[in-house]
Amino acid sequence: MTDLRAAVNDLSRHLSGYVCEPGSPEYDGVVAIDNGRTRTPPALVIRANATADIRRALLFAQETKLPLTVRGGGHSAAGYCLNRGGIVLDLGLMKAISLDKAKKRLTVQMGATWNDVYGYVYRSAAPLIPVGGGCLTVGLPGFLQGGGYSFVSRSYGLGSDNVTQIKLVDAAGTLRTLTADAKDPHDRDLFWACRGGGGGNFGVAVEMTLQLHTPAAKTVLGGQLSFPLERAEEVIAAYDAWAKKLPDAMAAYGYAGLQPDPAEPTRRIPSFRITPVFNGAYADGIDLLQPMLRLNPFEAQLHSVPLPALEMAIGRSTLVGDRLAYIRSGMIGDTGWNADMIKAVQEAMAAAPSPDSFVVWTHGRGKVLEPDCTDLGPYPHRDKRYIFELKSIWNDPADTRANVEWAYDFGEALSSQFHGAYVNYIDPLQKDWAKAYYGDSLDRLRKIKKEADPTGFFRFQQSVDSTFEPDLSRPLDLSPLNRTLV
Repeated sequence: MTDLRAAVNDLSRHLSGYVCEPGSPEYDGVVAIDNGRTRTPPALVIRANATADIRRALLFAQETKLPLTVRGGGHSAAGYCLNRGGIVLDLGLMKAISLDKAKKRLTVQMGATWNDVYGYVYRSAAPLIPVGGGCLTVGLPGFLQGGGYSFVSRSYGLGSDNVTQIKLVDAAGTLRTLTADAKDPHDRDLFWACRGGGGGNFGVAVEMTLQLHTPAAKTVLGGQLSFPLERAEEVIAAYDAWAKKLPDAMAAYGYAGLQPDPAEPTRRIPSFRITPVFNGAYADGIDLLQPMLRLNPFEAQLHSVPLPALEMAIGRSTLVGDRLAYIRSGMIGDTGWNADMIKAVQEAMAAAPSPDSFVVWTHGRGKVLEPDCTDLGPYPHRDKRYIFELKSIWNDPADTRANVEWAYDFGEALSSQFHGAYVNYIDPLQKDWAKAYYGDSLDRLRKIKKEADPTGFFRFQQSVDSTFEPDLSRPLDLSPLNRTLV
């Protein structure tokens, strides 16, 4: 212990950032990630303020043999940015942003959140927009390394498709500049892997350069159309047929859960909600919505707003905060929604042990499904129509088993219709998780991982090279939900 204390003191003297330990407000702030279920306490937090700090943190972890995980925005669905008894490398001080107006490119340090990016773009680069997250408090590194769906992905592709350069510190402490045309083939491979191969696998992303886009109009059409969930069989089937024919400029997300009754706001009613986002003129978006409006939603709210304002409004509704959560995902393919799936959603939501739980799905395809996506990265689910996310949210730790098992069973009821899962909604109880997240890209990702990190320094329970599989016999073993390392 004395030697470790001396090592920590020596490290602190050489950082431009600082070390914080249990009991300090800074420590508590880093450990308090979006999912209140995961408060895994590290021995210390290193708050990096420069690339040199990141190198020193990696060397310190290797010398002390303490596990290290990296925290960007603190939105890891499973809390894998934290660990128990090791080191958390927090990037939150590194938020520098710069703009190349000629190339319409934004260079961002990886401690930034989408709120930081959208604010900068609004002030300095409007009307340009990045392909970013719908929740403003999400950090860039995990989102972009996992693929990253945006409300305008059907117009411009995944967030990862719009990354043109990555600066990454590898396990040896070397700062590498990764591009599609890098001279070193290993750097080209790493660039491919880091654009869809999942966060935390290959090194510490320090900085990324993002391609910006000029939207079709100064504002987007956005809002919601709400229907009683008891009409789901009729309305979701109609939505599915309508969504299949939409132009790339329109994304139409889905939601099932409780929402306030407009006639009596103190009462919440089971609802199916469409969240349209149209990258174009408001009137053109209204024309596209006519088939759904004719189904007589009980509430319709449609706005003409800048994209970041819409993202802020929608993103607030998805936050977990101090509540507890368990998240599952699944990919819905070409057949879309069928009657059995719709019935499963109705039945599961009626039986939810918590009124705060809900399901939401992203509208995929469009420009995400390019004719030749091989060189864009390892993300394997470009052809999927919808990306399904189930958020089980509750307040009392004593209710954890009831809520997790409900969510697990809900996912299993739909599993025969799912074609893989989304790594950005990483799930410790996902069966055959590596294949579900990475599909046919898995073997190449593992090869790149071995070349870039031969000792497996960057590791966690579901890192790309892990052999972990959850025990799914009943009663469910919930211990994978409470750890970062196997």
